[in-house]
Formats: sequence, C-alpha cells, structure tokens
Amino acid sequence: MKLDAGRFMRQNLNSLAFFFVLLAASAAAAEKARKPAAKPQAQVQESTAAASVFLFPSSAPVNQETVLAHFKLYDRELASLSAGFTQSLTQPEAAISQSVEGTVDYLKPNRLRIRHVRPEPQLVVIDGKDIWIHRISQNQVIQSNLEEWKKADPAIGNLMRFGDFARMLEVYDAAVDTSAAQPALTLRPKTKGPQEFALRMTLNKANLFPEVTELTVGSLKVRTAFTGLRFNPALAEEAFRFAPPPGAEVFQDFKPPQMQ
Repeated sequence: MKLDAGRFMRQNLNSLAFFFVLLAASAAAAEKARKPAAKPQAQVQESTAAASVFLFPSSAPVNQETVLAHFKLYDRELASLSAGFTQSLTQPEAAISQSVEGTVDYLKPNRLRIRHVRPEPQLVVIDGKDIWIHRISQNQVIQSNLEEWKKADPAIGNLMRFGDFARMLEVYDAAVDTSAAQPALTLRPKTKGPQEFALRMTLNKANLFPEVTELTVGSLKVRTAFTGLRFNPALAEEAFRFAPPPGAEVFQDFKPPQMQ
C-alpha cells in the first residue's frame, strides 16, 4: 500500500506536540543540573520513586509562582514516566480528524516510546537522535532526524522553549485559572504570530501535573488526556531502541514538511 508520507508525518508531528514539551523540559533541566557526583539512573529512580515527592501542599495557593516552582520540581526529580493516554486532533482546513488511544513511556532526558492501540496499531520510538514511526498493520517505517522534526513546525519550535524556565515568561503570557474544579495554566506567546497559539494545561489538584492539555494553533486543535500516571517507574533503555522488522518498507532520512 502506498504511503502518503506528507500527510502521515503532519498527523504525527502535530499529535506529538505535548510529548515534545515533556522532552524539552527535562532535557533543559538535565543540561542545567550538571552535578559533579550524579547518581546512576537506577539510584535516581529509586530515590524518587514514591509519587509523594510530587504532592502539592493542599494549603498552598495555586498561582503562577507556585505552579512554575512545582514544574521545576518535576524537571529536577522526574526520571521516567509511564501512562495511558487518549488524544484527539482536528484540523478542518487540512481535512485531518483523528482520535487515538495508547500508552506512553518516557525516560529522561530524551527518550520516548508511544504505542497506539486504537484505531490503528502504531509504534513511535524516539531514541534521543532519531524518531521512528512504525505502521504495524502495513509494516511501513519512517525514520527522521529528531531535530529536523522539531524544527518543521514553528508552533512546536515555540513549545521547545517551554523547558527553559528562566526565559519562559519572556516568551509566554501565562495565566492561572482556579475558577473550575481543577486549576489550569494557559500559555500564549507575548509576540503574536500569524495564527492563534495557545496551550492550556488542566492540572491535577494533588500534584499539579498537566493531566489534560489542549493545544490550539490556528485551526489545529490537539487534546491529550493522561490516565494511570506512574512517576519514575523502572524502564529499560532497550525499550527505547528500534530496528525495522524483517520485510518492512522503510523510508529513511525523511524530511518532514514545513508547517506554516
């Protein structure tokens, strides 16, 4: 079966937006830390495995200052993460409408494994350098350079700076909303672009983790909801390596289309 690579890449490029936020935040924190006597990965996971390390004091006010401080705690202490997720994506002008369900595993600083279980089995693996997408039912594989992938969409390029907390307020107007049952943080660029851009994160009241995100870029809307979150589970590095299966049709060094 012929692969419409451009459409396929655009769909995955947009649907991975939030996961790139997670990657960027932890990568930036890891670069800044540079502790001379860093613990081995396994020890870091053991020392922070209890979810209680991320609990937000119920007596503390939820405002911009406390939310950002708690996000920095995640950057410092989060070594790995596993969760289930559901995600919907719509972009009427590009005739894109999809809904996916699956699981995600993350290993600091820049490894990601996303398995779609519905509606089509698909595997996405980011090994820190490359991104691999395997359409299992068609046995088709796309390989692309991670940095080129992130630069392909200006909106995602903006999201990459989310992990640089020292400059975040220079890039975004941040607003905390506590009027609903769960607090939410909305980010918008201070410098307006050619199309609307906003990232709204609904925060878990117990730990301020963004368990629901809603990304709007022009007519594109991506909503992601996480379930069964596990903080700092023991994940094997081998799970974040990928080799095309026998007989797969492989598209190597694919250049992602530039999104405007």
